Amino acid sequence: MSTTLTILAIGDIHLGTIPSQLPEDLSDIGVQKDDLTPVAAWKSAVDHAVKNQVDAVLLAGDVVESTNARFEAMVPLEQGVKKLIKNNIQVIAVAGNHDTDALPRLAKLIDGFCLLGEHGEWEKTILSKDGKPLAAIVGWSFPERHVRDNPIAILDQQALGLASQTFCKIGLLHGDLDAAGGRYAPIKTSDLRSSGFDAWLLGHIHRPSLPQTTDKSAGDLIGYLGSLVGLDPTETGPHGPWILKISATGVHEIRQIPIAPLRWEKVDIPTDHVENTEELSDLLLERAAQTVQKIKDDGTVPHVLSIRATLTGRCSCHREIQSWIDKKEFKKIKRLADKTLIFYNNIFNLSDTKINIEEIASGDDPAALLAQRILALENNQPEAVQLIRQGRIHLEGVASEGCWGPVGDHRNALDVLSDEHLKYLLIRAGKNALHNMLDQKLEINT
Repeated sequence: MSTTLTILAIGDIHLGTIPSQLPEDLSDIGVQKDDLTPVAAWKSAVDHAVKNQVDAVLLAGDVVESTNARFEAMVPLEQGVKKLIKNNIQVIAVAGNHDTDALPRLAKLIDGFCLLGEHGEWEKTILSKDGKPLAAIVGWSFPERHVRDNPIAILDQQALGLASQTFCKIGLLHGDLDAAGGRYAPIKTSDLRSSGFDAWLLGHIHRPSLPQTTDKSAGDLIGYLGSLVGLDPTETGPHGPWILKISATGVHEIRQIPIAPLRWEKVDIPTDHVENTEELSDLLLERAAQTVQKIKDDGTVPHVLSIRATLTGRCSCHREIQSWIDKKEFKKIKRLADKTLIFYNNIFNLSDTKINIEEIASGDDPAALLAQRILALENNQPEAVQLIRQGRIHLEGVASEGCWGPVGDHRNALDVLSDEHLKYLLIRAGKNALHNMLDQKLEINT
């Protein structure tokens, strides 16, 4: 039987931050925010590494949120690294765009911390077991916050002694995959694929995209590890470190360990049979428990689950529901299911009144013309393209104002001028206007 290595790979941790949009009253119901932070997730990952006797831990950049945050990150990072080193687990990292200054500073202070690729130069380290070299970990670090060149262009396997190497090659890199002209080390899938490496473990994008497989011939092992714990409601789904089983001939297994203490989810909830907001509250509580059960069926369950719900369907109490949402009444809804605390972060109301838009659209009055445009958007008819284009023209001036600059720089900034978002805004605005038209028409007739 061939000798194998077990590696725990971790994506963006962002020590020095706390997840956003958590309820202020969490402590009142026995949950401490400190238990949901990247620090808590890092400690859990370290414990998992020690318990499972892995051979190395890889960190794919943005370990620390910023240069200033290094003071907050120093103690938990050093404690974790020392615990890993004490258990004969190597720690290997690259710096990302957030910690281009912070991580090299900390690496120099922590014994046993191996930082690859400082100053924007490719480096390698060899992982061995029982005296036999099994894998080369090859990494590159951000030399400054913004890098517009593709770092793969300067990867010289001959100079690194990799050209004639017969054992496994793992790339560890922070960068923006297939984002030509980007500011964060734009890299191409085609370049990674043609490099001859057995796997590329990437940091930067917080949504995991690395394929999970136990089949060595399963295709390209290229993708993002994702954030260690979701930092805001956009970072939905499972998060946590990844386990890799490696031999000299390649990667034999790769899978995510979803142990993040906090999880964000999106759910669609039909309201066709809801008669009032009390029934809606009951429905939300029911769906909360169902969501936890589904997560449990797929693997581990988080300490806290935050749900962002979208209401769909048609109901007679549409206006009452919208008023209930506007007053943030859903913030009061919390539930404990299978030891997981659940709360609703936000609710988007895409439900509608029990009106027949198709019937309204068959007329020729203003309400009919508006209904026709709503249907065009909902059904992706040719007219929808022009409506979205006109919406973009009206809004792009506002969106480009300087006051929105910090919002656009956020790690998960929403493209408010995207076709998808503009379509959503136009449909909601159109339906609100249509309801007002129908209400005015009803008042006139009565």
